[in-house]
Amino acid sequence: MTQISSIQKNLSTKQMAALLAMLISIMPFSIDAYLPSLPQIAQSLNTDIHHIEKSLSTFIFGVAMGQLIGGSLSDIKGRRNIALSGLGIYLFSTLLLIFVQTVEQLLGLRVLQALGAGMSAVTVGALVRDNYQGKQAAQMFALIGIILMAAPLVAPMLGAQLQYLGGWRTVFVFLLLYSALVCYLLYRFLPKNKEAEPINRAQIKQMGVRYCQVLATKPALGFLIYQAASFSSMLAFLSESPFVYMQLYDLTPTQYAWAFGSNIIMMMFCNRLTAFGLRHNWTSATLLKIGVGIQQVANFSLVTLVLLYQQPVLWLLIPMIMISIGTQGLIVANTQTLFMMNFKPEIAGSANAILAAGQSLIAAIIGFLVTVLHNGTVFVMVGTMMVSTLCGAMCLWYFSREQLVKKAA
Repeated sequence: MTQISSIQKNLSTKQMAALLAMLISIMPFSIDAYLPSLPQIAQSLNTDIHHIEKSLSTFIFGVAMGQLIGGSLSDIKGRRNIALSGLGIYLFSTLLLIFVQTVEQLLGLRVLQALGAGMSAVTVGALVRDNYQGKQAAQMFALIGIILMAAPLVAPMLGAQLQYLGGWRTVFVFLLLYSALVCYLLYRFLPKNKEAEPINRAQIKQMGVRYCQVLATKPALGFLIYQAASFSSMLAFLSESPFVYMQLYDLTPTQYAWAFGSNIIMMMFCNRLTAFGLRHNWTSATLLKIGVGIQQVANFSLVTLVLLYQQPVLWLLIPMIMISIGTQGLIVANTQTLFMMNFKPEIAGSANAILAAGQSLIAAIIGFLVTVLHNGTVFVMVGTMMVSTLCGAMCLWYFSREQLVKKAA
């Protein structure tokens, strides 16, 4: 029985989207839920907040490693097996994170936690590619995105409340319980796409060949780089926003959660625009170009505000950040779709791994750079956001302009 018929027999499209969204939501929960607690974690572990901020970059780096490992292995061992294995690693490391006593332990275990999260989450794109094509795939990505938006919207608010109730360690207790639930649901409902094959030297070599094949596909690289650039812009915000909002602007953890949530509301709106456009025969290329254009304007406006006012009033800063981060809803589903259209199903796992890992690796470097450049002002955050997306747009046009023009025609 093929994977498509197996899924159709067991899960409806909406049920499949909900299950995959729950799986990939582990990532934003793991990142966003503990952002309001960063000052408290720094105080508890007797270190500076900027050392704790590095745990964001180390987490994203671990995600990239997990995506590279899990993506290609899922072509050999099956999507379900790799997803469950990754969740097992995630559960083990999250349990240990509850009891950390030093910043070094925190950083090390966050890398291990991210490795498991990356291995499991990378299977989502391949599962969509296995079962849906063209516009249907974009609609599935958009549907997953709509459900997924609840996680980063809820996570900071939930994290702030958990901190008030039981301290920052309760955030990791929540992550442990949530991931255990997802692990059970995947084990119970996600069908196998194939039987696991033994790994031998030839297959390991083939993994490298597949990755080289993906990277040699020039028209796809622009979509990979812009998705990475856009995500890097968001990670620059994630890394610096606890300091900017809670120390420069004196917001409480709960107020920070609301300010953070405004970005996700805008992202949900842009995601709905993607779904609306696809239903009305707009192409993914057209929607992507709209998203890129809006994001560039928002980031240039942020830099202009900071250059003019140094520390602009919050009511000027937040709307531009909302637009910049929110355009992820117009960008991600369409870059994924246009990127994956360049590859056959037999290398879909490897292609999706390169897309996800490339995004994570580049963002981890940018996130670390932000902590190094930190100078106590807003400029580092907004300047990094602008440079990231500007460089991404230039690469998008250089590598993928023919595909953009063709698909928009």
